[in-house]
Parts: sequence; structure tokens; C-alpha cells
Amino acid sequence: MPSGLCTCEEYLALYTTVMRTLVAIPALNEEITIKQVVSAVPSELHGTCVEILVVDDGSTDSTAAEAGKAGAAVISHGRNMGLGTAFRTMLSYAREKGFHFMATIDADGQFNPEDLTALTRPVINNEADFSTASRFMDPELTPDMPALKKWGNARVAKLVSRLANTEIHDATCGFRVYGPGALERVACFSRFTYTQEVLIDIARKGLRVREIPIKIRGEREHGKSRIASNLWRYAHLSTEAMYSVAHGHSPWQFYGTPAFLLIAVGTLLGLLVLIRWLIVGSISPFTAFGIGGLFMITFGILLLLFASVADISAANRKMLGEIIAMETRRIREELNH
Repeated sequence: MPSGLCTCEEYLALYTTVMRTLVAIPALNEEITIKQVVSAVPSELHGTCVEILVVDDGSTDSTAAEAGKAGAAVISHGRNMGLGTAFRTMLSYAREKGFHFMATIDADGQFNPEDLTALTRPVINNEADFSTASRFMDPELTPDMPALKKWGNARVAKLVSRLANTEIHDATCGFRVYGPGALERVACFSRFTYTQEVLIDIARKGLRVREIPIKIRGEREHGKSRIASNLWRYAHLSTEAMYSVAHGHSPWQFYGTPAFLLIAVGTLLGLLVLIRWLIVGSISPFTAFGIGGLFMITFGILLLLFASVADISAANRKMLGEIIAMETRRIREELNH
């Protein structure tokens, strides 16, 4: 029996309330490291039964076969669909199978599976709803990596911290643990990636977030990063995902604030031009102020309309999330009792 997979069927036969943890691993052409990663996953975590899932995101090598040999359940995408889609596959599997917890770890060997013990502790002990490994929280544990990559991670962490309304030191690490509340309520819509989007979504929903400083390898041992190989594309798509989730939670903050500012400034410019016309009978040489003010008022009104539409969309998204949460709880209760 592989060390990374416990006999949950035997446990379930003895204990009807056994807690179960899914260790989910997204993989793309990782035949060199996937077997080592799967085999190193602990067979139990703080009394919970561990099962392993590998989501093969369109690999063209023997990643899926090696993962199966190591004892993991495998779901293969017919083609490469992106890390965000792989995350949704893992999330759906955890929900449909009634898992209480889900941990995610990369397949490239940068993370040490033994660190799952420390990473899962606060979540399984109900001290947090979500935990994420941090490479930069403790300066002594900061890995060796290119200066540009380190600078970019710091900038992203500051942006995510502002959007999430909570301090985050490392927003791009995929080594994470989701508790029952996070599994029920987390949402992800991006195809390309999910790390920043999920952090913002979880924090905005009031779930308890815990960063755990962990020593992590700065660069992968084999091959190049599938996500950050093109930094400009990564930055563009990550910003798009962060903006999408943040304005989905606070549409009036994103659209309403600039709308009222534009309308206020436009109205002020219009009043100044009107006052000049009333006094001297001419708006020259301030015609541009009047035109600019009208444009500002017009754009402000359009932004208010966008805010109203986005607010309706946010309400529908929240309602759908509550339905998914209730269904997830129902499935978990049926499968674990």
C-alpha cells in the first residue's frame, strides 16, 4: 500500500464520523517528480484520513501513469485548460466526495509534503478556515530566487492585501489548506491561475486566514515554471483575476467612488463656467472647462449604471455561493454519517 494513501474504507467501517483530508495536486508534464511528491504525502494529518488526487492538466508525458502508480486518484483533462480550471476540478472533487479539508501542493517538488503537518494544524484544529504557506513572512526563510521575481511577489502581496483588507506576505504560493467553511464558500472563475483570486475571495467573505512561514525551494529543480515563465502575461492575467473578484465583492467601491468623484468635479467645472457666463455673458476662454465638465458628468453617470449592474451580479453570485455551500454541507453529512 503506498505511504501517501490511507485505507479510508477500513476507517469508515469503524468510525462513522472520521474526518477526511484531500491532498490535491495539479500537474502538467511532471513525470520526473510526481511520484516522489505523491509518495511523500503523510498517510494521516492530525487524526484525519488522507486521500490524494492528481489533476493532470493535459500532460503529454507519463504524469498521469506515474501518479496512479504512486497511489493517487487521477483526473485527466483532455487538453491543457489552465491552473484555475485545475483548481475548480479539485474543488468539485472535494465537495462531491464529502471531504472536510483540502490541501493543495504543487507537483514540481518545490514544496515538502512533510510540511503539510504544520500547514494543516491550525485549520484542522479550527483555529483558522484557511492557511497558506508564506515564503516571505519570516526573512530567515526567504528562498533564493531572482530579484525581479522577489520584487514582483512583494508588489502582488501589497495589492492583494489592499483588495482583501488583510495583511498578506505571500499571495502567489499554491501550498494551502482549506477547512470546511472555505471548501463550502470559496469561488474561482479565472482559467489561468487562482492563487490571488482565492485569497481575496476568502478574506472578503470573512473567513479566518492564517499564513504559516515555511521554508520553500526558490526555483524548481527540473524544468521551468508553467505559470511565471512569461512575467508580463502572468502579471496581466493575475491583475485581471484580482480585479474581477474584488469588484465582484465591492462594486460600489470600484465604480461608485470614481463615479461620484467625476460627477462632483464635472459639476464644479460646469458651475464655474455658468457663473462666468452670468457675470460677463461669455464662457470664453473657459469653453474647454465646460465641455470637460459635461464629459465627466456623463462618464460618472455611466459608471453609476455599471455599479448598479455589477451590484445585481454580485447579489446573484452571493446567492449562488450560498446554494453551493448548503449543497456541499448536505453531501458531506450524507457521505460521512
